[in-house]
Amino acid sequence: MPARVVDMLDFQTESLAQIRFLLVITSTYGNGDPPSNAEALHAFLMKTAPPLPELHFSVCGLGDTTYDRFAQCGKDFDRRLGELGATRLAERQDCDVDYEASFEAWFDKASAALQVLRASSSMEGEIAPPQSVVEPVSRRHDPPGTRRNPVPAVVLENVNLNGPGSTKETRHLVLSTEGLPFSYEAGDSIGLWSENQAELVDAILRVTGLSGDEVAAAGSDDDGTIRDLLTRQLEIQAPDVRLIDRVLETRTPEERQAVGRSHHVLDLLAQRELPWTARELAQHLRPLAPRLYSIASSPLAHPGAVHLLVDIVRYQLHGTERMGVASRFVTERAQVGAKVPIYLHPSPSFRIASPEQDMIMIGPGTGVAPFRAFLQERLEGRASAGKHGRSWLFFGSRRRQTDFLYERDMGQFQRDGVLSRLDLAFSRDTAEKVYVQHRMLEAKDELYAWIKGGALIYVCGDAKRMAPDVHETLREILTSVGAMDEASATLELQQMSAAGRYKRDVY
Repeated sequence: MPARVVDMLDFQTESLAQIRFLLVITSTYGNGDPPSNAEALHAFLMKTAPPLPELHFSVCGLGDTTYDRFAQCGKDFDRRLGELGATRLAERQDCDVDYEASFEAWFDKASAALQVLRASSSMEGEIAPPQSVVEPVSRRHDPPGTRRNPVPAVVLENVNLNGPGSTKETRHLVLSTEGLPFSYEAGDSIGLWSENQAELVDAILRVTGLSGDEVAAAGSDDDGTIRDLLTRQLEIQAPDVRLIDRVLETRTPEERQAVGRSHHVLDLLAQRELPWTARELAQHLRPLAPRLYSIASSPLAHPGAVHLLVDIVRYQLHGTERMGVASRFVTERAQVGAKVPIYLHPSPSFRIASPEQDMIMIGPGTGVAPFRAFLQERLEGRASAGKHGRSWLFFGSRRRQTDFLYERDMGQFQRDGVLSRLDLAFSRDTAEKVYVQHRMLEAKDELYAWIKGGALIYVCGDAKRMAPDVHETLREILTSVGAMDEASATLELQQMSAAGRYKRDVY
């Protein structure tokens, strides 16, 4: 069956009434909101879409069960399309971080339903010739340098960018890309596969009474020893709901979420002595997921290498200091000369503006990473460009003396003329905390002038607090300076997002 694949950002909402067969795949952003490229379609469906009695559809929602509103955007699409009178080809599938088996099961069901309709001839003439046809490929084939087939990259540099006395630790990691089977662009991300700490693996084996040599399986992967699975394939910090249910016999979502936030796997296992086989243990743990990092370099400025900015996470839990899985891996294992497994995660919706366009970049903390790449790209391409667009960066962290990431680079970008304006917010240097959104309000008149002049807005960083606060600040600027009402300001931001002028890379 010919099929046309459409990014929701490019989807023409008025064409929905003419479509007969639709498969929807979506992630969820922040606290249950649609991702930026789905906002316009989501708003259209929720508010103004006509009845769709002729539509056959199915939805696959991607999410993470540790979040309160797991896969909520997929649930929204599924519910609303049903309310509009459309018919489900297959029931909605909600996928956790170990999405592969769930996705394939959903895709097979939806495909089978389409085949039935095709066999009954009800699809004759219903699918117009597509703009591009996706050639059939094996869904189980993973080329080198992709998520399920990472490649080793040599560590060239690993330094802490924070100064003495800082309460933060942020690593600048440089990896060699020489000979690797991919090339990246500014705006892309690198996925890093970490290994779990050997001491933590030993502790879990002790509390479960396992030797480590027992054979088990993680998901659809080949069998292996439970020690190897706990080291490389299973998440042994954040507990899965299946483990919470078995150990504590909790059933409500609120109880599961509270326990998931306050306990690691070892904490739970130690609370109640239960008999465990290796296979049972593997079945009650979620797969270890890679960590994505926005690339902090331009391939034009650093051919043969990729730069990453890694926030090292340390915290207290049950009286002991804990670290994030990737944080420990980066600080202890990713030393100069070591090889770490990585893959390329392209971000085609987060690309640098054309050389003549203005850019407004908002990236506190490690969110500054892609904007360093953008500015390097502009500097390298300046000689060949005609008219030069302006660049404005809002950056924030805790203290200027110790936490101004890439301070030397930003100063050089200003001297070279590729960074037109730099607004800084250091929250711990003043009596009242100041964040990037406060600096945006202070510069609201000029910021509005840039926006109305066609500038592209980029936001990178924390999805839970910073990104919503920045979004609300942009809306406030549109209402106060642009004299719009709230509904008009909201629509303006939606239209900017749909037009590719408001881009977010948040996590």
